[in-house]
Amino acid sequence: MNLQRIDRDDSSSYSSGSTDSGGASVDRPARMSSNKRPRFDDDGAGGSSGDRQQSSSRCCPKKKHLYLVLDDWDKGYSVHKMDVDSFFFDDDDDHDQAVAAADDAAPRRLPEPPFLRLEIPDVGHLRIHTSMSVAALGTKIIALAHEHCSIVYDTETGVLGVGPHAPLQMECGCGISVPVGGALYALTYRNFDPEHPIDLAALSWARTGTNAMDRPIEGWAWKALPPPPPTFRNGVRSYALHPDGCTIFMSTIYTPPGKTLGTYSFNTKESAWRWHGGWALPFDGQGHYDAELDAWVGLVNYGDGGGHICCCQVVSPTIDHQQQTGAPTVSFPADFKTTEEKMFRKFPEERHFKASLTSMGTSRFCLVELVKPKKRRDERPFRPGDRRFVLRVTIFGLKYNHKGELQITRRRSTRSFSVSNYTDHFLPFTFWM
Repeated sequence: MNLQRIDRDDSSSYSSGSTDSGGASVDRPARMSSNKRPRFDDDGAGGSSGDRQQSSSRCCPKKKHLYLVLDDWDKGYSVHKMDVDSFFFDDDDDHDQAVAAADDAAPRRLPEPPFLRLEIPDVGHLRIHTSMSVAALGTKIIALAHEHCSIVYDTETGVLGVGPHAPLQMECGCGISVPVGGALYALTYRNFDPEHPIDLAALSWARTGTNAMDRPIEGWAWKALPPPPPTFRNGVRSYALHPDGCTIFMSTIYTPPGKTLGTYSFNTKESAWRWHGGWALPFDGQGHYDAELDAWVGLVNYGDGGGHICCCQVVSPTIDHQQQTGAPTVSFPADFKTTEEKMFRKFPEERHFKASLTSMGTSRFCLVELVKPKKRRDERPFRPGDRRFVLRVTIFGLKYNHKGELQITRRRSTRSFSVSNYTDHFLPFTFWM
C-alpha cells in the first residue's frame, strides 16, 4: 500500500504541500478565498471577538477539521482536509443571501493535491477498491488492506505508523467499523465463505510479545471476537455507539421469511452479543449520540423519507427481549422524531446517489451528498472517473422547538464540488478530528 502525505499548513483552509513515496515535492494548492471574514458564532464555529481574546490567554484545544474521504482517484482514495470556518460569514444581515449565493454557485474543484492519497494494492494487475477500508480512531486515519501492512496516520502529530495487515478472514471494504475507546471494531462480510460469512475483530495498540531481554513489545494488533448471530448474514442496516462508551447497537436489514429482523448490541467489555427485539433503528447507516439532544441522530437515506434527519431515544443496553418468530416486520422506536425539512436538494437535471452524516459535536452535523446528472438519450454512458458528479457538503445544527419537534437550525451552509467517482459501492464520508 502506498501513501502520499501533504505537509500541513493550518493557516489555510486546506493542507498544502506534499511529498510522494519518492520524496518528490508537490506544488501547494491555492487557498480557497472569500471576500468575507470567517464567521464565528454560537453554533460552535467560534465566539465573539472578546471571547476569542480571552480564550487566547488560556490553553485551547487544537482546532478540528473535516477530513473528507473520496473515491476520486483511479489508483485509490483521496483524503481532503476542510476548514469549516470558511463555510460561514461575518455579517448577520447578509448571512442568508451569502449562503444562498454560495449554495447556488457552480460547483468548484477541490484543491490539488489532497491532504492524503491512499493507493490501493494491485490484485492481479487490477486495482480493486473493495480491497481497502478507511476508518478513523481518535485523531488517527487508518487504512486497512488485504495482505499488506496497515497505515496509521495521526492528523494531530503528523506521525505515520505501520500496523499489521488485516486478518486473513477479513474482507476489507465490506462491512462497518466503529471506534470504541482505543480500539477499532470492524464487522466484515466474508462473501467467499458461505459457512462463516461474518467476522468481527478489533484493532488496538497492545502488547504483542517480548524482546530478547524479556521486555514487553507493544504495537498495533488484531483480536478476534465472537461473530454476530446468523441474522447478520444479509448485512447491517443501521448502527450506533451507546453513550456508555462500550456498547454498539446494530439493526439487521430485511431478511427472508422465517428469519427475524431485529436489533442487537455487542458489549466490548464483555465481548458478548445481546438481542433487543424485532425493531430497527430509524436511520440508515451510522447514528451519532448527541448529548444536548439526548438522542441518537441519523440520516434517512432511502425511500419516501430520504433526506430527512431523524433521532430516537437511547435504548438501555441491559434489557433483553425474547426472540420473535415468523415473518419479519419493519418497526421503529415509538419515540423517534424526524425533521419536516429534507436536506437533499432536488434539481430536475440530477438525481441523488449516496449520502452520509457525521457528528461534529454540540448538535452540529455534516451531511455529505453525492449526486449525478440524469443521463440524456444522446449522452454517452457513465464511465469510471467521470467528473460529472457533484458533491455537496452541508454544515448544519439541530434543536428541539417549543413543541419538542426536531428542527434544523437557521444557520447552515453548503458548498458544492465537482468530483470524480470510480465505484458504485463506495460511500463518501467525513471524519471530524
